[in-house]
Amino acid sequence: MIRYSYLIILFLVFIGCTDPETDQYNRFYFRHNNADLAVEVNGNLAGNNFILLLHGGPGGGSYVYNYGAAADMLEEDYAVVYLDQRGHGASRGNYDQSDVTLQTNSDDIYALTLFLKQKYGADINVFLLGHSWGGLTGTHALLNTNLQNEVAGWIEVAGAHDIPLLNVELTKMFIEIGNQEIAADRNVSEWQERVDYAQSLDITNITFEQSGRLNELAHSSEALLDQLAEADEDLNFSHGLFSIPVLTVGTWFANLLSGEIYNAESEVTSLTDRLGEINVPTLLLWGRYDFVVPPALGVSADSRIPNSELIIFDQSAHSPMSNEPQEYVAAIKDFIERN
Repeated sequence: MIRYSYLIILFLVFIGCTDPETDQYNRFYFRHNNADLAVEVNGNLAGNNFILLLHGGPGGGSYVYNYGAAADMLEEDYAVVYLDQRGHGASRGNYDQSDVTLQTNSDDIYALTLFLKQKYGADINVFLLGHSWGGLTGTHALLNTNLQNEVAGWIEVAGAHDIPLLNVELTKMFIEIGNQEIAADRNVSEWQERVDYAQSLDITNITFEQSGRLNELAHSSEALLDQLAEADEDLNFSHGLFSIPVLTVGTWFANLLSGEIYNAESEVTSLTDRLGEINVPTLLLWGRYDFVVPPALGVSADSRIPNSELIIFDQSAHSPMSNEPQEYVAAIKDFIERN
């Protein structure tokens, strides 16, 4: 979720896309509100089902989702739309930083959805999928635009739609699982650090700095667990460089600033009380050992969204598409085929 660093920093000028469009591959910039949003569409473009994917962050990009077994399997049946959200990845623009807000980003998502229907056919089904911070931006877009009228379903994967609640549940999770791991004599010093830090916090007043420290400890906790399935390391860059942030120096620094601006707003955004307003079919996917966005948020969302279903993957952490790709894709395909 929060505070991803770029995996690859390339200080290069993006020279535009020259590859021809095919029935399996499109890439383009979508201009909206002075932003040029980088979009890559891979998979079965001849079909009627499109998955619009919202990446994690802030500070991430769609490029980290555009490889591996899960991506390959989804693209066999569906067109997957990899969007670099405003201020991220290869997206760029001539706009003021005051336009870097969740609402402006939501407007981008809504406008792109309408454009996809114009480009690929009014009869296509668009399923919105958001992972981690993308769960926040997707939820926000559903609640603050007319997007629910345009999508066939919502797939939230470990979505951070309520960071204040996330921090509270993370402290509880550190204490509960940390004590279990200590009792089992596994990585005792590391888990004791997490238990002690969680117990030191006033959960009614977690500061921005404390939230950042919790997030750091959450990410590093995955390496301490024996319960996880082996992560998918099958990197597949066959789709080209478009979805990797190939940036000018100016765009790279602008993206860093955008990430900090989004962080500040995201940290105080709580959408739990409005989840009952989501009326589209909803699939909630979580890893049982997700410390970054605890599965308690999925349980909470499932209890509030009228037409929702929750699946928890027993051998996954924050990225079930990596830990259990077969099961992850099967759940998504079943959901899409039913809706």
